[in-house]
Amino acid sequence: MITMVRIDERLIHGQVAFVWTKYLDVNRIIVANDSVAKNDIQKMSLKMAVPDTTKCSILTIDEAISVLNDPRAKSLRILIVVNNPRDARKIVEKVKDVPYVNISNYGLLSRDLSSKKKVTDTIYVTDEDIEEFDKIFKYEKRVEYQVVPTSPIKSLDGLLK
Repeated sequence: MITMVRIDERLIHGQVAFVWTKYLDVNRIIVANDSVAKNDIQKMSLKMAVPDTTKCSILTIDEAISVLNDPRAKSLRILIVVNNPRDARKIVEKVKDVPYVNISNYGLLSRDLSSKKKVTDTIYVTDEDIEEFDKIFKYEKRVEYQVVPTSPIKSLDGLLK
C-alpha cells in the first residue's frame, strides 16, 4: 500500500528517513528518479540515510511505476520519494493507488530563485512546476504542503493561488 508520495529535492534525509517513515509506519522507501537510479555513488549515499528497519529501493520512474502496480506491493507500506513535480505527476497518472502528494523542500537547490515564485519558505516553483501541479490536481489528488507530520497541513492548490 502506498502511504504517500513526497516531493523533496533532497530525497532521503532526516525528515524523510526518520520522521516520515515512523509517522507513516512504512517498511519500504522507493526513491523514483531516473538519474539517481543510474548513479551508484548517489544510491549508496541515499541508502546509508535509511533506518535499518526500512528497506530502500532506488528505481527509475518506469521501474517504480511497475513495482507500485504489482499486486504484491499492496502488502507493503511504501513511501515514494521524488525530487520534482514532473516525476510525481507521472506516478499519479500511472499508479491508481496514490492517496496524496506531500511537498516540502523544493526549488531551493538551484539557488536561482529570481526566476521562481516563492510559495512558502521551503517551496519555490517555476511556471513549468505549476503546470505539472495543475495536471496532478486534475487527477483529484490532494497536494499538501507539510514539512513534518507535526506541522500544519496546507493545500498547495490554495498556496499557489
